[in-house]
Amino acid sequence: MGKLLIILFSSPMQSQNTDTVYELARSADEMGHEATVFCDIDAIYNLLSSQILPNQTTPASKIAQLIKTGVRVLACRESARLRGIDPQKNLIQGVVESSLGKLAELMEEADRVVAFG
Repeated sequence: MGKLLIILFSSPMQSQNTDTVYELARSADEMGHEATVFCDIDAIYNLLSSQILPNQTTPASKIAQLIKTGVRVLACRESARLRGIDPQKNLIQGVVESSLGKLAELMEEADRVVAFG
């Protein structure tokens, strides 16, 4: 199967992009494709563990579901740092700290790249 890289730039408050990324990654994973989501700039806010609320579906809880199914979710450490977010303390369990250098590698390795900003 193929490798799909989804890059998300927007925060959960600005648009429906997070929902679209969730549905696309979930569908790709269910079809047997390797899906990776890379969160950069304000998309870091989608990954805050404090945004997982009991009995509510939030962008963060959707991302957590993706991680549980095996979708790899990466966070740009510099974007987090610039927003005062400590990736090791504040992000959803299973999110991997990453960099723009790694993003470039992922783009080369992927069969398809889709960006939402």
